[in-house]
Amino acid sequence: MIKNRVIKKNINNMTKTLRNRSVIVKPVQKVAILNNPQSNLTLQNLQYLEKALGLNSSSFEIFTIKERKDNYNELRGIIATIDSFNAFGKIKSETISAFLEREYDLLIDFTNVSNIVEKYFSLAIKANFRVGYSNPEEIYDMMVLVKEGDIKGFIDEMIRYLKIIGLSK
Repeated sequence: MIKNRVIKKNINNMTKTLRNRSVIVKPVQKVAILNNPQSNLTLQNLQYLEKALGLNSSSFEIFTIKERKDNYNELRGIIATIDSFNAFGKIKSETISAFLEREYDLLIDFTNVSNIVEKYFSLAIKANFRVGYSNPEEIYDMMVLVKEGDIKGFIDEMIRYLKIIGLSK
């Protein structure tokens, strides 16, 4: 399938670019969150994250990847599926394209990057600093190793290290 080959090629190119960039140490103001239904991220988790980072809800943008598009999205954000790409691997939605054009201070990836759609969007989001679960792929600036599904533990560990680095208050 042409779509999958083009997406994989884009992933390889974005991975190379990501490895050659530098991180600017500055306090986090704008956060992109990448999640999927399997991540078990809830509204309560987001409120906890907002408080832990000392930010309000307008500082966060949420991007959810699903197997198929449906109307339900508890976290109120952008939804993407494999169908968000045309036959040639290009993004079809202007809303998704606009999200990917914006720059964020921090990307928090709550997916396990288990498929090409999750990996593509994890790499495509423009973020100064990237945090995700421990993963053999080198696509994050910081990886957090916690028990799967332990969102609060993930947030606590991430905040602890962001403070040490100087990205959080």
